[in-house]
Amino acid sequence: RTRPRRQMGFGDEVIDVAHDRSSAHFVAWHLPKREPHKWAEHFKPDDARVWMRLHFWAARETGMFRHQAFMDYYVRFIGHFISIYSGKSPPFTRESARWSEDPKNIGQYLAAGNVMSDLIDKPLDQALAELPREERVYTGSWHPNLSWPYDLGQ
Repeated sequence: RTRPRRQMGFGDEVIDVAHDRSSAHFVAWHLPKREPHKWAEHFKPDDARVWMRLHFWAARETGMFRHQAFMDYYVRFIGHFISIYSGKSPPFTRESARWSEDPKNIGQYLAAGNVMSDLIDKPLDQALAELPREERVYTGSWHPNLSWPYDLGQ
């Protein structure tokens, strides 16, 4: 079921308000505030990483991560879920969760005008090389030798 279609003005532009997941993504890809070189592009790993960091920060602020077992489950869930938007992003899930626990990172983000300059437009190979070796692999949920987030032994 979807919501009724509505329109909203952004400056001189009038756009449809999101009424389901697909339209929400379309609106996000075409937001006037989006960087010009990313306008209309589908989400890339750096977009997904920003989203995960902000999402985990919000989870911490609301108390969702007070219980270690739930936090572990939820970080794994996001590690799976984020692959829908950017298949190269799951290896960065644990890094994003760690980022959100350091108040210094939050302060730097806010001081930079809500921009994560440490990861925006960083080449994927360089970003992966900065991860711990054991976090660089992502096999997906159908691989015969499952890796994180599907292998509960890790």
